[in-house]
Amino acid sequence: MGLFKEVKKPVIRQASSSGAEAGSTRPRYAVKTAPCIHSCPSGTDVRGWLLALAQHEAYGRTPAQAFEFAWRKILEHNPFPAVCGRVCQHPCELSCNRKAKEGPVAVNHIEQLVGDFAIARGLRTQLASPRKADAQRVAIVGAGPAGLSAAYHLALAGCAVTVIDAAPQPGGMMRYRIPRSMIPAAILDAEIENILQLGIELRTECVVGRDISMEQFRRDYRAVFFADGLQKAAQLELRAGQDGEAATVGDLPANLPMIPETAPAEAEPRVLNTVSVAIAQGRAVAETIAAFLEGRAVRQSSSAPVIRADHVKLDWYAAMPRSSSEAAQMTEAEAIAEAARCMSCGMCMDCETCWMYCSKNCFSKLPKGEHYRIKLDLCNGCGKCAEACPCGYIEMN
Repeated sequence: MGLFKEVKKPVIRQASSSGAEAGSTRPRYAVKTAPCIHSCPSGTDVRGWLLALAQHEAYGRTPAQAFEFAWRKILEHNPFPAVCGRVCQHPCELSCNRKAKEGPVAVNHIEQLVGDFAIARGLRTQLASPRKADAQRVAIVGAGPAGLSAAYHLALAGCAVTVIDAAPQPGGMMRYRIPRSMIPAAILDAEIENILQLGIELRTECVVGRDISMEQFRRDYRAVFFADGLQKAAQLELRAGQDGEAATVGDLPANLPMIPETAPAEAEPRVLNTVSVAIAQGRAVAETIAAFLEGRAVRQSSSAPVIRADHVKLDWYAAMPRSSSEAAQMTEAEAIAEAARCMSCGMCMDCETCWMYCSKNCFSKLPKGEHYRIKLDLCNGCGKCAEACPCGYIEMN
């Protein structure tokens, strides 16, 4: 794929007859957080879906299968890849270690292409199992990026979700704040439809206090998420209802403002990254509500240390200039080639470097994706594997 330089198997692969100790430490695998993942508002596994594209042949996938796999990988965190590929300010690229070599990977362009690929082929998210008849009912007030993101993840968790919005169409800021030249209506509608087809009920032109009362919320739903005012997404505060029957976000104003029924003219949008932040917060709220309904603690994600460019062997990677194609003109082949520029910072990419440079035959190759098994009983602690590992995945301890 062009990611790796041509490396001949070195002579040092011959096993040494000497049993002398070279060191007291031993190698271990230590996954690091890639800076692209660390800086992504949604915490999307950028490294994972890029490598799925770049190494599709090694995984036995066709390009089309690789694009679908990448799409489903993104949707684990973010149900709006085609939208975010257009409006996110891509902090993943700003922190990409590859920029220290010849420019960051064009993550946003590839994400847009992956999202558009799924839309063009009518791909749909599937529920793991049919929803139970007695599924917990959750109401979400606000059909913007946070509300729809929360609805998506709660539906996948098995909840019966109703989304309520005062506007005639769902989308919130994505529809009424950002011009259609940036997010085409067909793109937005397709990604919203993929969310709603999970069995989510949508009630538009429904105003709280006029068409539905707080008493109805308390009577009909186990939890309520007020996702209004998404432009203030960073200020949302989660708390459980006083009676333990509702989980709400933010304060419900006495009179909810009506969202304009027609999109404004090509007005300059506000901070575009607010969309990504709102999507991330919607997922976080969904996890909190799911935990509340299931009577468990919120799952805390453990974060491995971030690996920076000074801990990646930049010279090991073949020179590959960043693609000059814009997202709208990028072909699938160009997207795969651009994905191959990902250096898999902090995670094994099966480059075989450790296996080649180990003189004691300590590395046993496993099936693709499982990487290698270290046979510590053969290791003499020389540290060549950690020293040679280009992506910083191996440590000596």
